[in-house]
Amino acid sequence: MKVRKDGSSPYYTNKAVRAKIDKLLSKNSEIWSNLGTGTPLDKGTREEGEKEWGAIAEKIKELDHVFFKRVCPYGIDS
Repeated sequence: MKVRKDGSSPYYTNKAVRAKIDKLLSKNSEIWSNLGTGTPLDKGTREEGEKEWGAIAEKIKELDHVFFKRVCPYGIDS
């Protein structure tokens, strides 16, 4: 995503970007809330959940790196 000259995050200025990021964050919430439940949405292990979160975080970074830095200030693995 292109950076705005004023430095503001596209998450707060672009409705389409916000909707996509919100959907990704909802998927992340679904991963962690179902961990260990034995349901079809359960990833099984924390490592699998971390792997899924890494993929989601990369998509967020592609959409809006300013917002990504707020969500993951120390990177994905921290």
